Amino acid sequence: MEEHFKREWSMGDFLRFVTPSILSIITISLYMVVDGLFVSRYIGSLALAAMNIIMPLFSFCFGIGIMVAAGSSAIIGIELGEGHRDRANRHFSLAFVSLVVVAVAILVLLKGVGVERISRLLGATDTLLPYCSVYLKAFGAGLAAVVLQIFFEFFIRLDGKPVWAFYITLAGGFTNILLDYLLIVRLDMGLHGAGVASATGIGLSGVIGAFYFLKRSVSLTFTRPKLDVLFLRNTVLNGSSEMVSEIASGVKTLVFNLVIITYAGEKGVAALSIIMYLYFLLSSLYIGLSMGVAPVLSFNYGARNVEKLKGLIAHSCRVIGVTSLATFVFTWVWGGQVIRLFAEGQPEVTALAQGGLRIVAFTFLLNGISIFCSAFFTSVNNGKISALLTFLRTFVFTLGFVWLLPPMLGISGIWLSVPAAELATLAVSLWFARAYRGVYLSPGCGREAVTVGVSKA
Repeated sequence: MEEHFKREWSMGDFLRFVTPSILSIITISLYMVVDGLFVSRYIGSLALAAMNIIMPLFSFCFGIGIMVAAGSSAIIGIELGEGHRDRANRHFSLAFVSLVVVAVAILVLLKGVGVERISRLLGATDTLLPYCSVYLKAFGAGLAAVVLQIFFEFFIRLDGKPVWAFYITLAGGFTNILLDYLLIVRLDMGLHGAGVASATGIGLSGVIGAFYFLKRSVSLTFTRPKLDVLFLRNTVLNGSSEMVSEIASGVKTLVFNLVIITYAGEKGVAALSIIMYLYFLLSSLYIGLSMGVAPVLSFNYGARNVEKLKGLIAHSCRVIGVTSLATFVFTWVWGGQVIRLFAEGQPEVTALAQGGLRIVAFTFLLNGISIFCSAFFTSVNNGKISALLTFLRTFVFTLGFVWLLPPMLGISGIWLSVPAAELATLAVSLWFARAYRGVYLSPGCGREAVTVGVSKA
């Protein structure tokens, strides 16, 4: 793995390395999109709206998993770059055990609080409550499994095998699609079938990931974990930006659900669901690229290969620029056709979604660089800046605009708040990138520049 990451990276090498990660994240996004298509076409728009009500809870659980995975993999990647393999393996095992505890805690909380009470807390109306309860009861195990799935995918990429990570996600995605067809279409199991299909697909990916580290891993192996409070603290701090990003996504969905119900009722939530599916699917291109290049950035930062860092950043920005333009054009040209796949025979939902997507489409010209900047700061162990960028995007800019614009512009203000927030986030991200350029991209940069220390145990 060390020699693989130390090599010179041409654009072709870069694309071959990050493409599996991009496809992996797209496949994860397709879990939701495929569920949405089957549910919308074979159950109805109320069921689709109910799934969107539950989505913030998924974002919260996914956020915990990605916090530990991103935070610990950046630290461990730097340790591998410095040649400290034994310490890296101990920390890898400790991070895994920590997430097993988290997964068990999620199941206990679901059972203790109850699906109806949780659905109410997430904003379910009397009309949507039965749908939400059925789906959450079936999908509960998937909420626990996803924290382990994302952990294994991060570390398989760090082990230098991004294609394996993609195959694992592909296996889960294919299982999800197959079960959606069997359980929803053939067996008429409704939302219960959709929940079971998603949970099974995620669980299968986690099982295959565990098998990889038991049988196939090159650089990382399970060892007897040793409690290291400083490492866990630094993992949380460094990965907090990714957790904040996912939780922020959930909070954003929750707030948008509550606001749009006021302006357009349950059909407005269904339209929002369709737009969010497209938003997350197309944004996953940038997320996948950032996650794919992150272990190489961490390794070369730990090894003090400044020129390689600059080259990797340049490749990333070029790919993001091309992808941003392509996603914007796709949304404007073919977005309406995609919406009709979800909302066939539902003219009111179709009209709401098409009007909203025309505005939200501008987001894809803006958010790629911001996502990459946040991931870069995490990869060099500066989770504070990364978390700040994510916090500003959602809790200051998005919530601020969604509070200010709808009273003035009506439902158009809800849609406009998304690109407005991304424009503000891009400006702040570029400011931080310029301010910290000398810290991370000058000769002699290394661990001494890191804002969060790492245990030497």
